[in-house]
Amino acid sequence: MNESKKNIAILKSLWGRKSDGRWGVRNSKGLTLKPQAGFDPDYFKFENKMELLTQNPGSMNIHEIFSSFGPTNFLMKQSILPVVAWVENEDSLRCIGTAFIISCTGYVMTACHVLLDPRERNYGKVIRKGNLLDFIGDLNMGVLIPISLAYGAQGYRFFPFEQSWYWGEWKSSPLIHEDEKFDYLTDIAVCKIAEMPNGAAHQPLNLSLNRFKEGEGACVIGYAEMDNIPVEIRDGKPVINNFEHDLYVFIGNVTTVFPDNHLKKEVPTPGPCFDFQAKIPGGMSGGPILGANGMVTRGVVSRSYTGEKQASGAMLGPMMHLPLLENETLKSMMDLGNEGIPVVQGQDL
Repeated sequence: MNESKKNIAILKSLWGRKSDGRWGVRNSKGLTLKPQAGFDPDYFKFENKMELLTQNPGSMNIHEIFSSFGPTNFLMKQSILPVVAWVENEDSLRCIGTAFIISCTGYVMTACHVLLDPRERNYGKVIRKGNLLDFIGDLNMGVLIPISLAYGAQGYRFFPFEQSWYWGEWKSSPLIHEDEKFDYLTDIAVCKIAEMPNGAAHQPLNLSLNRFKEGEGACVIGYAEMDNIPVEIRDGKPVINNFEHDLYVFIGNVTTVFPDNHLKKEVPTPGPCFDFQAKIPGGMSGGPILGANGMVTRGVVSRSYTGEKQASGAMLGPMMHLPLLENETLKSMMDLGNEGIPVVQGQDL
């Protein structure tokens, strides 16, 4: 992030399968997100220009090649996704938050309270099985990923959540008329979507286990105040036509870090967290918070304070050690390398 805050460059990695079948980075490039005219330098939609992530596409399959070039918006939207809920036979998708890709095989991260939105607003049934959430009946939860213009058509593919993990404890109320309440261990949830077709990779953001430092610059990218998306129902599935949405960028500084908040309960944001200076509109919950000058993701948007330029984020590092699959965590999956979860190392990363 430059000192004038006129733009920020995001380190975007291009992933694919290597000859040994493992996932790897084919190339990386800094994508400069320059504010469109008329926007403030710390809250803006960015200019859209053609970008090429690799100069050597020869070893890639055609589907990976189509992920390697396009407008800035398209390249960022492969990694940062709108979270949507669809109740079958309704003619629109509800836009309820932001998520981001963390593995080539389709693990995504968002805020836990985004997944509980159908339950909180009473439009769908969410049940729990251990630390898994299930969306049942006519409720479908998932994300939208853009289709490359190189295929000859513009649009979005709906990827439903196949599994969703969360961490916390449900507590019953002594009052009969009140539902049980959820005590979050962290406001981060992890979901699994299907792999990309034809052996192509989902395009994850770079992750960091290191926490933010007070005074460090923070950059949030996500979908602000999205309207519901009209759909056409074909064969019982939603088809999206003529829909476009914009990513917004918010830049500020981290003010306070609360690494022991799961024990000390110093602030309302659950679990290890931090406060940063940014006015975050609705729809941004679950979005990535990047540090190290846009190189790595350190946190997830948890909440904002109405009318104030202040928000809070859940720390990414601690939750990487929480149980996910049997005897596995995101950290152990990262170390093993089979899922294509980015490993970023370095003192300041």
